[in-house]
Amino acid sequence: MNGSQLHKNDQGFTLVEVLVAMVVLMVGILGIFLLQTTSITTNARAKNLTLASTWCATELERISALDYDDDLLKDTDGDGTGEDTNNDGIDDSDNNFGLDDTTEATADTTITSPDEDFTIFINVAIDIPAPNLKTVYVHVQDNNNRLLSPVVIKTIKYDTI
Repeated sequence: MNGSQLHKNDQGFTLVEVLVAMVVLMVGILGIFLLQTTSITTNARAKNLTLASTWCATELERISALDYDDDLLKDTDGDGTGEDTNNDGIDDSDNNFGLDDTTEATADTTITSPDEDFTIFINVAIDIPAPNLKTVYVHVQDNNNRLLSPVVIKTIKYDTI
């Protein structure tokens, strides 16, 4: 027998088999690529959420160290009970007595982070929920719209008698 002759029992891959194998390989690689892309996006969101939470906690710690009568803890726009339109002492619209204000015009105090990525809004309600107490909401908004919603931490500051 001649070495150049093909034997009937010689095996090889057909073009169709090679193409099917390539398609299967490409589907697997595409799945890994999509997984990696989703992972990168999720990690970036987690980083931004962590940064916003850190800013919120930092401001809350600073507020905790302030005196009860400090200027930062004043209801500068007077809406701490501004939802009480009939003056009966009850929040008529269930909007947290002006504590959810998140614009420079409506918040009691507005601070921008040094990197200007976040704006921190501080809202105060005096004598809420009881006399000699101040309810304080700290809202942190992402100025680059990377977060789905602002980070909010709430606390109550008491007056030492």
